[in-house]
Amino acid sequence: MVDGTVRTLLRQWWNQRDDYQWRIDFLRTRGLLPVLRYIIAGIGGSLGVLSVYNAFVPPGADGVLIRTGWAILAVGSLGWAARWALGSWPTVRESAALVVFVDVMMTVSALLFGDPTLAMSGIPILLCAGGYVVFFHGPRLHLVHIAWCTASVVGIAIWLAVSDPVFGPQLAVSRAIIALAVTVCVLPALQFGFWLLQDSSMQSLTDPLTELTNRRGLAVSVKRLNTDARADATLCALLIDVDRFKSVNDTFGHAVGDDVLIRTARRIRASVPEDAVVVRWGGEEFLVVDRIPGNQAETVAERIRAAVAEPAEPTVTVSIGLATCERADIDLIDVISAADAAMYEAKADGGNKVVITADAA
Repeated sequence: MVDGTVRTLLRQWWNQRDDYQWRIDFLRTRGLLPVLRYIIAGIGGSLGVLSVYNAFVPPGADGVLIRTGWAILAVGSLGWAARWALGSWPTVRESAALVVFVDVMMTVSALLFGDPTLAMSGIPILLCAGGYVVFFHGPRLHLVHIAWCTASVVGIAIWLAVSDPVFGPQLAVSRAIIALAVTVCVLPALQFGFWLLQDSSMQSLTDPLTELTNRRGLAVSVKRLNTDARADATLCALLIDVDRFKSVNDTFGHAVGDDVLIRTARRIRASVPEDAVVVRWGGEEFLVVDRIPGNQAETVAERIRAAVAEPAEPTVTVSIGLATCERADIDLIDVISAADAAMYEAKADGGNKVVITADAA
């Protein structure tokens, strides 16, 4: 039973969708993203400065090739640091490429010492990239990182064993085991544990039936929305209620009622901008919160109404209350309350309608 549960969790972990954007949003809403970006840039800058010094005063082997190698690493490290310091946070593909780039640079820097003992001592710096992968990426990129680390450690261990036939093999095996234990065992275990915590956190903020944000997740999502909003955007709230939903349950059963809610949630999500916050507000009620130009809000509301009313089995309609507010100091709950009142007005007028409150007080 336990083994089966572990296998299921491991399979889910391996097949997990990429939650890179969720992790970035999590840090951004807490004001940590700029700090982390400058820390990463600082690490790259420090390595770049050290590489510049090593190009003039090599710490191990010397020669034109060695100095050229350190110079190339200096340019690569400083360029990498500038990318983090001056650019926006990388996309998931750019992030993966940066991980591969730093893996190669770290291994090359270890080899440039020209001595297998020094190289093996320097290889643990690959853990910096491993720690980044643990937090931001999934197991597939981590597997690529592990493969590279393993190849680097084994290659240097062979170099160490060959360089000293008497004590080299013993030293190579012992150091390789330590390096691989951390890289291949500890970091993947940390990533798996982090995934479990993240998955639990995401589930607590998500409605299990519709997979939309739930009430608890609204505050987190709105923080992200406010951070990314345009300067001319207006706060808009749409409260959406499925018309005569009780009769759907009574006529077709609760299983069909659940299917109707799932279908409605998907049609709402497909009808609004990608950045909009879509919440299952409770029962058959849904909430959309967005910051868009005010003249676009009515268009979005009508798009939702028409999308939900498209033929299906059974066909349902919705009543929508729309409230907007341009004041920066208003509480979101006041805008939602205004949208709620407008929604009940739409229901009282027969449903399948949008009622607009021009500006929430």
